[in-house]
Amino acid sequence: MPKAKRVRTKACGRCETIRDVLYRVRIDQDGEWVFLCPSCLPQVKPDNPHYRYGGTWKSRKRH
Repeated sequence: MPKAKRVRTKACGRCETIRDVLYRVRIDQDGEWVFLCPSCLPQVKPDNPHYRYGGTWKSRKRH
């Protein structure tokens, strides 16, 4: 029998909109990880020397 997929929710750390996909990134000098949605990411990524990608969070997990 296949495992059921979990569905979770999480809000963007910038616009606070609930999204199915968020990107874990560092965007400030303090180095804290934040989750940003695909709409907010292009606003903070260009020419940002502190930007670091840390993975993609998805609401649907296989386990």
